[in-house]
Amino acid sequence: MLERRTEQEVDAMLYRMTWPLMKLFMRTAFGVLGGFRRSGVSNVPARGGVLLCPNHFSDADPAAVAVALPRNAWFMAKAELFEVPVLGALMRLWHGFPVKRDSADRSALRRAEELLKAGEVVVIFPEGGGNPHGLLQPLHPGALMVALRAKVPVVPVALVNTSEIWTYGAPLPRRSGIPVLVTFGPALDLSDLEGQRGAIEKATARLTETLATMLQQPVPVGSPKRRTDGSDEEALPGSQFSSKASAIR
Repeated sequence: MLERRTEQEVDAMLYRMTWPLMKLFMRTAFGVLGGFRRSGVSNVPARGGVLLCPNHFSDADPAAVAVALPRNAWFMAKAELFEVPVLGALMRLWHGFPVKRDSADRSALRRAEELLKAGEVVVIFPEGGGNPHGLLQPLHPGALMVALRAKVPVVPVALVNTSEIWTYGAPLPRRSGIPVLVTFGPALDLSDLEGQRGAIEKATARLTETLATMLQQPVPVGSPKRRTDGSDEEALPGSQFSSKASAIR
């Protein structure tokens, strides 16, 4: 146990030493590539657990959220990235944690819930992956399930023009001269849905409509994403994650 605590302490020290420098580097890079603006920062609670749910149109999106945030955060990211040498180690050091998108990864959702209950900021991209088309996709329900279970506010985040500097799937960013815009919307109050049947589905619909409005886009067809196992028809389980829980894919 002592060795484990020591390892955690070392990781925390390295995070405190390196993460501010990384944020400065990313902020400078955005300035060089096209500029950077943020708004609605006051909508992010100064303390306590909060779930941030941004749209995902670009490989630059996680960096944009991190730079704009007034607090440090944990990021859920696809497991494949953590298998890349060096990158995977850095992502873990800088508060990333993996999710397997091809299965119901209850461990990733449980990790997110634990962090939120501990008062941390967690970022989950509810579309489940980036897309190069620049249109909001149907949202997966795992993020909202976690928020309802942890009883934390959900802050929608609109990312605009990130694809102008880094098209999703492109090997490198490019200089566009167009500033990236990060907008934090007012926190969604989901307290009225607690204990209701279909609460996760209703919460997902609420987030979908809010993001679509912030992005000035139509609500995507088929949203909210319906879980094939039908678990969105059930009230939230009490103490443990239901075996039917759906993960973000």
